[in-house]
Amino acid sequence: MHITLSNLKRFLLGTHHKPQAKHLPRYLAEFTYRLNRRWQEAHLFEQLARACLTTSTIIYKDLVAEPELT
Repeated sequence: MHITLSNLKRFLLGTHHKPQAKHLPRYLAEFTYRLNRRWQEAHLFEQLARACLTTSTIIYKDLVAEPELT
């Protein structure tokens, strides 16, 4: 657990440099996605292509909007 939290901190500071609180759920979702797929490199391209083809586009207005907390 400690190593995962340390990796999350490095991810946030190394990739995003100055993370904003309103985007933390998205940053955490990206980190979780990468963490769960770190051993599946052989199928990475196929999974990425499938994800690109099946997900809807996010426009800038939606990206910068306050996320809805459920």
